[in-house]
Amino acid sequence: MKFALIGFLFAVAMANATSVWERSPWDNSPMKTEQDAVPQAVQENQADIKGDPNTFVDTRDHQLYKTITVYGVTWLAENLNYESGTSTCYSNKPHCKKEGRLYAWHYAQRACPPGTRLPTVADWKKALGASNFENTLTLTGYRFFNGDFYDYGNTGAYWAAEEKEDYAGYAYFFKYKFGDWQEEAFYKEQGNSVRCIVEGSKTSSSHTWGDQ
Repeated sequence: MKFALIGFLFAVAMANATSVWERSPWDNSPMKTEQDAVPQAVQENQADIKGDPNTFVDTRDHQLYKTITVYGVTWLAENLNYESGTSTCYSNKPHCKKEGRLYAWHYAQRACPPGTRLPTVADWKKALGASNFENTLTLTGYRFFNGDFYDYGNTGAYWAAEEKEDYAGYAYFFKYKFGDWQEEAFYKEQGNSVRCIVEGSKTSSSHTWGDQ
C-alpha cells in the first residue's frame, strides 16, 4: 500500500510538472524538421542510393541510414537523427550525426520515417538475439525526465512501442546494463534513442543473421 501511494504521488507530480521538452508530449501535431535542404551528396548520388537494398532514405530530410535484416525483419542499422524541436543531442553536444538524437516516448511514437515504425517489445527481444545487430547499437546515454543527461559511453537506451500495462505513465525500453540488454520501463518523458523497423520488410540475403 505504501509503494502504491508513492507511485500515485509521483505520477501526480509528473503530470503537473513543466516538461523539459519544448511542447507537450500529448501534442499529436506532425513533427517539423529544420533540415529542409537536401544535402548535395544526396542529390549527386540519389540514383545509386535508391538501388542499394541496404540503405534507407528518410524522405522528410533526405538523411541516409544503413539497414540490417535480422530474422526476416529489416531495421535501420543507425539511430534515428530526425531533427525537430522535440528531440535533442546528448548534453546538447554534436553527437547527433554519428549517434542520433534522443526522444521522449510520445515523440518517438511518430518520429520514425514514413514506411517505418517504432519496434515493439517482441521485436526487440527477437533482434537482440543476434550479435551482429547488437553491435550496431550505441551507448549514447539518455536524458532524464528532469532534463539532465546521464551515462554517455556506458549506457544505451532504446524505446519500444508499448506502454507499461499497469502504469500508463511509463513505457518500455531496452537498456544496456551490466554487460547485457535488459527490458525496463520508466517515465515517458525520459529521452532515449530510437531505432525504426521497415514495414513490410523482407529478408535480404546479404544482411541476414540467425534464421538461415
